[in-house]
This record gives sequence, structure tokens and C-alpha cells, in this order.
Amino acid sequence: MALRPNSAAARDVAYTLHPFTDLVAHEKIGPLVITRGKGVRVWDEDGKEYIESVAGLWSAALGFDNERLVQAATNQMRKLPFYHAFNAKSHEPLIELSEMLIERAPVPMARVIFANSGSEANDTAIKMAWYYNNALGRPAKKKVIGRIKGYHGITLAAASITGLPNNHRSFDLPLPGFVHTMTPHHYHEAMNGETEEGFATRCASELEKLILAEGPETVAAMWAEPIMGAGGVILPPRGYFEKIQAVLRKYEILLVADEVICGFGRTGHYWGTQTLGLQPDIITSA
Repeated sequence: MALRPNSAAARDVAYTLHPFTDLVAHEKIGPLVITRGKGVRVWDEDGKEYIESVAGLWSAALGFDNERLVQAATNQMRKLPFYHAFNAKSHEPLIELSEMLIERAPVPMARVIFANSGSEANDTAIKMAWYYNNALGRPAKKKVIGRIKGYHGITLAAASITGLPNNHRSFDLPLPGFVHTMTPHHYHEAMNGETEEGFATRCASELEKLILAEGPETVAAMWAEPIMGAGGVILPPRGYFEKIQAVLRKYEILLVADEVICGFGRTGHYWGTQTLGLQPDIITSA
């Protein structure tokens, strides 16, 4: 169907570049233009109603018309619509949210640093892992391990940790220093007759082989979603994180829990880390 001239969809095609989009098809078909939302539902420009099952890419967990959020945003916009945290500047909402996150952390955490997205949170965590090793006099300990089918974002470094070929193809990714271990998907990856526990042991063994091949003195951190999201909503096998963490501790490698789509109650606990039994050194969320 041809796009209506000067419609929102036609203007979008003319002026907007979309991530995760077939751009050739998009030029012909155009976008789905959403105009309003209420609760778990959204409506497009033609009035068609949809149940928004992924909460606007996981970001509208309280619904699309939560009055408390509307009032909080309105009040803050009137008082102080924006301020930054650079050069030792601060403000009350930043301080209060930092306190709340530390109080709710699933394991003891020291500080909160704020970014603008899950992707940027993961990029920042990479920088902190590198900074940490520089501070300890270990400048060679910088490589990052992701998992095949893991997803951590679309910025350069976060996309490099991501283990999805479509996120690497045509972008010259992953960057040097980013390597990947196997997917902890028992249903698809287990050998005939291999139990979940046995498969988890093999995952840990493969991780250790990778670390030894790269050189433990060069590996800084491993990234893991408690439950893998974009790779297929994959639950780890029984015993997986216990075995993985033992390997990481053995070689002084940080564990970063990517809680962008598992945190804030989405797995039944406040954090996916609690549901799956992680003991992370760094947590990213959004």
C-alpha cells in the first residue's frame, strides 16, 4: 500500500533512520505510528488497538498512563528540568535514586553511575572494568567475554559483547578484545543424554578453556544476562551460574550482570540476580 503524501509515516521514511529495521522494506511500507497508550495497550494513527507485550522495549513496566509518573515528571520539570553530574555537580533526584538503588542492590554495591540507556550502561561498565585493572597495575587485563546469543546493546562496545551475528554483520564488529563463549541453552545445545547439571559443567569447562586460550592475565570481565532476552528468552541450566562464577573467581575476572530486561521485578524477585543466584561485581540496569 502506498504511503499517503505528507502523512506521519511518509515523513518518517523521509527523515528517520530506525535501528533493527529492514530499511529497504521500510521505504516501501513505512513505520507503525503509535499515537497514544493506556495501561498495557497502545493505539496507532488509524485507531487500531494493540496489547504492547514487551512494554515498549521493556521500558513501560508501569503502563503507558501511570498518573504517579506523570505527576512526578511534571513537578520535576517545573522545579529543575535537567542537570548533570559532571565535575562534582549533583541534585536531589540523582542522590535519592542512588540511595534507593544501593539499598535495593541484591549484593553489596558501592556506588551508582548514571547513563542514558542500557547500551550506554554496558559501555560504561566496560570502562569501569578497564579503569579498575589499570588502577591495580594490570593494564593487559582488558578482554571481555560475552556469550553466543547474548544481547547487551547497540553501541559499539555493547554490540561487541552481544553474541548475535546480525548485530555484527556490516558493522565490523566485534571490536578486538571481545570474545564469546557458548550459549547456556540445554534444549538446543546439550548432547544426547546430557543432564542440565552435566551441561552446566561443560559450559563452565568451555569458559575455562577460552580463558586459558586467551590468557587469564588478559581477561577483565564476563557479561551475562540472568535470563537471556533477545537471544530467545533462555533460562540457564541448573547449577550454571554457580559453576561459571567459580571459574571467574579462579582467574580474578569480574562478573557483570546485565539486568536491563530482568531487573525491577520482572523475574519475580527485584533482580534477576536474586532469581538465578548470581554474585555480580557490577550490575547494569535500565
